[in-house]
Amino acid sequence: MHRNLKKLIVVFFVGGSAFFAYLFLQKEPATNPTGRQAQAQETVRHETTRIEPGDTFSLLAQEAGLDASTTSALLNSAQPVYDLATIKAGKSILFSFDRETGTLQKMIYEPTTEKALTIVSTGGGWEASLAPIQYDVRTRTVSGTIDSSLYETGLAQNIDERAIIALADMFAWQVDFAVDIRKGDSFTMLYEERYRDGQYMMPGSVLAASFTNDGEKFLGYSYTESDGHTGYFDPDGNSLEKILLKSPLQYRYISSGYTGARIDPISGHTAPHRAIDYAAAYGTPAVTVGDGTVIRSGWYGGYGLSVDVRHNDQYITRYGHFSRIAVKTGQKVTQGQIVGYVGSTGHSTGPHLHFELHKYGTPINPLTVELPSDKAISAAELDAYKAYSANLHFE
Repeated sequence: MHRNLKKLIVVFFVGGSAFFAYLFLQKEPATNPTGRQAQAQETVRHETTRIEPGDTFSLLAQEAGLDASTTSALLNSAQPVYDLATIKAGKSILFSFDRETGTLQKMIYEPTTEKALTIVSTGGGWEASLAPIQYDVRTRTVSGTIDSSLYETGLAQNIDERAIIALADMFAWQVDFAVDIRKGDSFTMLYEERYRDGQYMMPGSVLAASFTNDGEKFLGYSYTESDGHTGYFDPDGNSLEKILLKSPLQYRYISSGYTGARIDPISGHTAPHRAIDYAAAYGTPAVTVGDGTVIRSGWYGGYGLSVDVRHNDQYITRYGHFSRIAVKTGQKVTQGQIVGYVGSTGHSTGPHLHFELHKYGTPINPLTVELPSDKAISAAELDAYKAYSANLHFE
């Protein structure tokens, strides 16, 4: 992109929140300033620069008209709270200048959707802070019945695709969203939507949800315990999280936005139902279903490029036909970590993921295995949790 095209000049705004509503939605909220407010706004010129691949903060600061001394001072003042050498492509930086003198008064950069770095001139120096971004949080309850796919059903209900993925993440230990979703399955979800100056920005947390899969209904609530841990729990306070995920293909990688996967994208079972072959696009990331240690990584006969992970003294999982492997033998891995990418190596007629689950050395059906919950709400907090979940009234 041409340098002159990526730079946006935004005037008549002083408030940081108004700026970011424009910056991230690229739509300027309508205002009608009068009197003292208009005079104050006219003294400040705001300039935003989008970060392109290969850009550095020093380069962008120079393009914004800052001299080397000011740039160095900004880098040094930010260092205790954030390293400006790690700015990310695709994000933007706001520079606020005094309209008359052209001197920099403030800069703002949001490294994440949760935090904002602000550097303000103190007259003789600079003061940097990394603070939570303030959103107007609203709640929304939606329901849907699946016809073709969870993804398309969610979009038809005007649900942000990130919230659809969050719903699948909540029940990732109960439902295999790669192969088990059926026409007629249904869901209800209570979740947060985040706004700034009346403009929708992004979804927040899923507070509570239900998902009915093939006639079986699952309920889940997000709850933060007294020790600060936030997790998903069922109505009795048992964690929805288990030692193994239901599927090695996370929904975020197989929704229509990534591979176009729809209901039942499974290509078949290996007799007698001791493994699953997941149809997926070449290069789709595959994750380990649980914490463990990689005990084999590389070429293994008909499995082609494959990975075996030992999770404990009971369970080992195998992932076959990769196009590329992401881990090494002996490496420790955590649940949900990418271990390889779908391919068609070994005895394979097309790109897919071969997945096996072994218990005490014997292959078992991954779709039917029952696993215990990871943990539960403590007895001391259980009453508070049940009162909290009962007050959500999302169904």
